[in-house]
Amino acid sequence: MRSIPRTRFSTRLSGSERETAERIRSLFQNGQKRPPAALLIPLALLIALCGSLVGCQTASLPQDGSLREPVSLSTVSPEPDLPSPDLNRNGIPEEVRLVGAYGSQELQFWEDGQLIDREVPGVCLYSMDRQDYILRASLEEYQGSFFYHYELADLSGEFEETARWDRVTFDLNFHAPFHQGFDPEAIAAFVEELDGLLAHSVRLSEADGRLVTEAAPAVALDWLDSFPDIFVRDPEASLAEDLSAFQDAMSRAVGVPVPLGETETLPLEESLQMTFSSGAGAWSSDLELRPDGTFAGDYHDADGATLYVCRFHGSFRDFVQLTDSSWLLTLDELVLDTGRPLGEEWDEEGFHYISSGPHGFTDREGTALRPGAQFILYTPQAQGHAPGTELYGAYDFWTWWPEHGQFLDAGDTLGCYGLYNLTADVGFFS
Repeated sequence: MRSIPRTRFSTRLSGSERETAERIRSLFQNGQKRPPAALLIPLALLIALCGSLVGCQTASLPQDGSLREPVSLSTVSPEPDLPSPDLNRNGIPEEVRLVGAYGSQELQFWEDGQLIDREVPGVCLYSMDRQDYILRASLEEYQGSFFYHYELADLSGEFEETARWDRVTFDLNFHAPFHQGFDPEAIAAFVEELDGLLAHSVRLSEADGRLVTEAAPAVALDWLDSFPDIFVRDPEASLAEDLSAFQDAMSRAVGVPVPLGETETLPLEESLQMTFSSGAGAWSSDLELRPDGTFAGDYHDADGATLYVCRFHGSFRDFVQLTDSSWLLTLDELVLDTGRPLGEEWDEEGFHYISSGPHGFTDREGTALRPGAQFILYTPQAQGHAPGTELYGAYDFWTWWPEHGQFLDAGDTLGCYGLYNLTADVGFFS
């Protein structure tokens, strides 16, 4: 069970649980910062966060924890009385308020003039054993990549505690080198578990500047119906069986890509200047990639008068053309040219220097890559609007994309060269 201090600063860093983890990690891994997903994909804010409030009128679980009949829409009037939960369980119901300007409201829970909690509209109130909990669910989709998470928050103590939580991630580009997996049993278990909680919850939302309640809807899996020429759900099948059939049908329809063959050089007319950076702040790795696969790089970060630096060079081998717009590359050599051991510190001309790793050419722990690590080089024509296209489901790569664009149809392309480090899920862009 996790304890989190409940203060006015206790809100999450973004709507994405996955993104929050990346942001926190970036504080401790110098140079490994990621642009916020909320800025990258504004529409994602419309997808996430299922939430609501369950007060005296909500369904509850019996003392043994077994499920009773779910709340149905017919039990919730069009304009029901606002719930009065007892989140801190002191026997005094809290008042729920919608506070803020239109478009930027928040829910506040007050008791005797004291602010108890604050949440985003759309959060759910869930009742278990006649005790109230906050249910936060985040169901995010980024063009073929899915990040599902929920947590049941207990606010009865001095600190917020997570009474129950779960998560599942997957993508729909089943044969891509960056495929993160698709486990029908795990996805079905998550959805059924969350649906069980939602069936006993009420969602508190904003509509036309008013606070409204409604029965919390079940998890929508609209993406299962997005390819009717390939897959149609079986009304007699379980969710796990439907998901497994979907995986099989999509895998067959897209097919295992057949490489177009090896090439002697990269698809470059001249040396290419590329950058790996967050798009904000003082750090970046600048890379010169040459048509023969050799490269040279320079990483630098500034924290006041402290400078983190690394110079490096190396080469790729085995240029395998995967599609018209992508090449699989294998790292052949990586040499650090800083002239100082990693971690060594020294002062020079009024600055404090720290010898660092070759960011962009490291693994997730910040260790320099060894020969054999794989990259993908994308040309500006790379697409990502549908399964089987080069960048569909490649969330970890294109969140680093400076353009922060979307692939909606065949006319949307990357528009620049990209180099995807498959080990660390980061990318350089021209």
